[in-house]
Amino acid sequence: MAHDYDVIIIGGGMVGGCLGLALGQSSLRVAIVEAREFSAKQSDATGKRAIALSWGSRCILDQLGIWPQVKEAAMAIEHIHVSDKGHFGKTRLSAASQNVDALGYVVEAAQIEAVVAKSIETAAVDNLCPASLVDYVVHQDSADVTIMLNGKEKTLSCQLLVGADGGLSKVREKGNFELKEYSYDQQAITGLIQVESDDQTVAYERFTSEGPIAMLPHFDGLYSLVWTMPSDRAQQTMQLTEDEFLQRLQSRFGQWLGELKLSGKCQTFPLNLSHVPQNTADRVVLIGNAAHQLHPVAGQGFNLGLRDAALLADALMADDIKDMESILEAYAQQRKTDQMLITGFTDNVIKLFSTDNAVFSLVRNSGLLMLDKIPLLKSQFARQTMGLGSRLARLKAV
Repeated sequence: MAHDYDVIIIGGGMVGGCLGLALGQSSLRVAIVEAREFSAKQSDATGKRAIALSWGSRCILDQLGIWPQVKEAAMAIEHIHVSDKGHFGKTRLSAASQNVDALGYVVEAAQIEAVVAKSIETAAVDNLCPASLVDYVVHQDSADVTIMLNGKEKTLSCQLLVGADGGLSKVREKGNFELKEYSYDQQAITGLIQVESDDQTVAYERFTSEGPIAMLPHFDGLYSLVWTMPSDRAQQTMQLTEDEFLQRLQSRFGQWLGELKLSGKCQTFPLNLSHVPQNTADRVVLIGNAAHQLHPVAGQGFNLGLRDAALLADALMADDIKDMESILEAYAQQRKTDQMLITGFTDNVIKLFSTDNAVFSLVRNSGLLMLDKIPLLKSQFARQTMGLGSRLARLKAV
């Protein structure tokens, strides 16, 4: 049976776009269905939402040929400092001890999306945009995908449909995938902070009884703030005057970066955990936020999604695409441990570190102290943080 495409990707954002770039290096016929014109994404690359990019993700972007462009907008993280307010436990990680240039990088999401969008325009894939998914039907040998393109419905056949369409995934909805959700009843306050310190090589994770405070090096002497707390406290904090806001932040974060000042307005967004236990089905697979959305405590969300894309591309290029059942089974098995580990890790960390319970406090501080003093534990933790806990994709057709 002839198909219009081997793979149709719904969603051409950072994760779906990177999957398209990877598959564009193969002989597979690929289409990306995206709601926004890719040229519009390039012109809108002015957002301030920062992403912590792991070393492993840097390696994937390098394989895709786009790291040189992304690097121009990236701040290197050479050290990570983890501490617990009011307690003795802390640990420090360094790039030098791991024999790498950086443990990770901080990049504005819009900058990555713009680079991906520009690269997709010249990749060997068909860009169907602006377009949206209407519905799909899975048959034994194909999936028929109906999209709205240029105001008209069009049905295309493919061997695999990929849902990379984010947390409100229509592919997930139409396929009746089971979605497990948990609300932390927390919100994150995000914004840019001017700091007194001249050292912009250190990323900070500061745990408090209300929730963690992440400070990531940004450009021009600024740090990107992600301050987590209960939802009612977040709304009350946002009503404070600037001086009151900074006083509260300073008292919780400490003097690690000297005096803190606001640079622009802050925003809030709710924090939830959601994941799809079984994110593959007959000729359909979910990746990125369509499959899992995490608490930002460890900055692992995009990195996990990028590994989804890379290893799916790996599986599709390594085997006969006609045997789709075996490909998806192998992919699901490869990704299961990484997805469960990262999802469980972020969930447990936020529950353990967002309380002033005396027993939990003793456990977490003892853990941080052991992590700092035992080289093997520290190295394993660093590798996980760097996105090297699972194998890297080859991203080459065989």
